[in-house]
Amino acid sequence: MLLKRTILPSDIRALSLDSLKELSEEVRRRIIEVTLQNGGHIGASLGAVELIVALLHVFDADRDKIIFDVGHQAYAYKILTGRNDTFDTLRTFHGISGFPMPSESKYDHFIGGHAGNAVSAGCGYAKARDLAKDDYEVISVVGDGVMVNGETAEGLNILASSGKQIVVINDNTYSISAGVGSIPDYLASLRKVAFDGRVRRGDESPFAIYQADYIGAVDGHDISALTEAFSLAKKCEHSVIVHVVTNKGKGYAIAENNPLKLHGISPRGEASGEGFGAFFGEEIIKLREKDDKVVAIAAAMAIGTGLSRFMELYPESFIDVGIAESTALTVAASLARAGYKPYVAIYSTFLNRAYDQLLYDVAMDDLDVTFMLDRSGIVGEDGETHQGIYDLCLLSSIPTVKVASPASYEELRNLIAWSHREKGVKVIRYPKFGSSALLPSSDDLPHWQMLSRGVDGYILAHGAPNVEVAMKVADLVSEKGRTIGVINARFLSPIDEEMLGSIEGMPLYVVEDNIYAGSLSEHLAAKGLAVRAFTLPNGYVTFGKTSVLREHYGIDAESIAEAILHEA
Repeated sequence: MLLKRTILPSDIRALSLDSLKELSEEVRRRIIEVTLQNGGHIGASLGAVELIVALLHVFDADRDKIIFDVGHQAYAYKILTGRNDTFDTLRTFHGISGFPMPSESKYDHFIGGHAGNAVSAGCGYAKARDLAKDDYEVISVVGDGVMVNGETAEGLNILASSGKQIVVINDNTYSISAGVGSIPDYLASLRKVAFDGRVRRGDESPFAIYQADYIGAVDGHDISALTEAFSLAKKCEHSVIVHVVTNKGKGYAIAENNPLKLHGISPRGEASGEGFGAFFGEEIIKLREKDDKVVAIAAAMAIGTGLSRFMELYPESFIDVGIAESTALTVAASLARAGYKPYVAIYSTFLNRAYDQLLYDVAMDDLDVTFMLDRSGIVGEDGETHQGIYDLCLLSSIPTVKVASPASYEELRNLIAWSHREKGVKVIRYPKFGSSALLPSSDDLPHWQMLSRGVDGYILAHGAPNVEVAMKVADLVSEKGRTIGVINARFLSPIDEEMLGSIEGMPLYVVEDNIYAGSLSEHLAAKGLAVRAFTLPNGYVTFGKTSVLREHYGIDAESIAEAILHEA
């Protein structure tokens, strides 16, 4: 047994090749064991095991800077950099993060939650090293899917001028969806030529445009070939790209055979369906059947956003831009200008990456674009970089945008129909899963929905989880003799002034799972209304089960009911 309870990079540097192979299998079993229990990004992490073991064998992780583009591939790195004893807490409240976090370990040199920043970060470290006249190596580990990302291209553009670096492309032919565009095709052509033990320099390098040498294509599960390739890269005087070919899900047959579906898995005992996204996917098919101007756009997330069937049925009306959210929005803007009706399906957290395009390319002329904002609100185990809690803050700063949050699948259906009729920029935001609460159907849009009448005040809530909490709060306080009404405030913009007028003078409580800035609570307070806001703080929200996080931040039904009762 080579995998110690606490294993450090210094232990790995001394191992033989045979021992490195044995260690790799032990690490792989450990990843499978924990992710099957806790959930997590199993596919890419299993594929990168030998790659990471070889990196830690060749390089000195106590001095050299190893930067991961996203933590999807970094589980083995966590295990082998002193965190094996806490790996059972992966993605759990007060446990270790599913992504590289400098606050968690000295071996994590950059936050790796969103794709695209590793090469740029590596350029910064290389420049700092040379300015300080130091001599450590800088290694950026990126996925093939991120080679289409704008920031990656920007980083590669200054690679040569920033000082010697090593860029490792972990090429498993997927980002989350399969690769799209000309760059994946280019990488596929490079995969045909196996690593022959040499460095291709100058014009012989397939990355000569970046003045980078090339080593590849290396079998990413051959420890001997990997250590040879990384040793060569270490000796290079100039920046070098090491092209490593891996098998997503390696060593776990279910993941190997289903690289798209097994990109990530839910914790044991929890549902893994797509919920609102799957429902949207069926509804947009119905729209396209009626209107051939409907176009769906994804950014490497066709499966996660429910567009798989649409993609199969209407390939000519589907665009996947890869990990390039800014491009997705500008493509949508030009389609709208050309008379089409684009629907951009995107996770809330990833819309943050395209704020400039939303503000100027889409919203300035109020173009007819609809954004289906999946994973809004608290997302749980993925943590700080993936919580969908900032979109309202961004959206509230943009004139003309209409924003809605459905409280049920039926309401989502009505909102999609409304979005097809309504002109201008529309955002429909929803969490992954729906609500167990049964709500009366109402398509009186864009007005709010009165769910129950109040005597002692009203709770306003938007979105399935918040409306469900609000209804439970009303039940809890009614047990103590107070009658609090519930309003499904399904539109954040425009605000329903008529309904606000009908409850004027009543105590108002607002339940939301987004930060206060840009929230409905803040907008109502700005109108001079006295509201008690139950929102998340203006900051970063950690990871853990959604129910645990709601309780921790005081936006669960029990905490809210207690606060309301204590006001009396």
